[in-house]
Amino acid sequence: MILPKVLYVMGMPGAGKGTQAEMIAETVGYMQFSTGNAFRTISRQDTDLGRRVKETIDNGFLAPPEMAAEVVIAAVQEFVSHDTGLVFDGTPRTVRESEIVDQFFLDHGYGRPLVLYLEVSKEIMMERSSKRLYCMDIADGFPVLDDKDAALCASRGGRVGRRPDDEPEKFLTRYNEFMKHTYPVVERYRKESILHVIDGSQDRHVVHEAIMGIIGQYDYEKKS
Repeated sequence: MILPKVLYVMGMPGAGKGTQAEMIAETVGYMQFSTGNAFRTISRQDTDLGRRVKETIDNGFLAPPEMAAEVVIAAVQEFVSHDTGLVFDGTPRTVRESEIVDQFFLDHGYGRPLVLYLEVSKEIMMERSSKRLYCMDIADGFPVLDDKDAALCASRGGRVGRRPDDEPEKFLTRYNEFMKHTYPVVERYRKESILHVIDGSQDRHVVHEAIMGIIGQYDYEKKS
């Protein structure tokens, strides 16, 4: 079997989606796409859309499905035109968004996605979010896991800090939003038999090994 050209890394807030998507992309040679980064970039723009997105992020709410799908599709057009494999974290967030984005990829010959769901308890995710550091004030922000990441952040002109949506009160809002809007997407993919569940509570390297055990069942051209 050929590895699907679209991989979705899904999970609740604090599950480690961004970290695993980055590791997968590096291993298989796909392009990582963070919906969260795309929205945060737009939120810094002094436009009507930027202000609405900023308000949505700061309050911990999900963007409307059509808006989210539009942002995703616009951001990946260039990669799709070059037939580039893509790893997503934070997409899709609602059933409607999944329908729009999945249809876009089907229409462009990408087929069905491979979905990887990182399962982590609410308590662990809340603890992770309360301690999570992020490289902020740059277009392609990323999690800061160690001193190397902090140095990279500084070299790019960013600053290390906590995102507003990681505050405990905002986390609970995001958690409830996930269960209401995003978990039905997980169930949709489960019914379609394209969902793989991974224990995301383990060390990130252990989680990555488990993911690669799934991906290793497919044929793909490994990145040299």
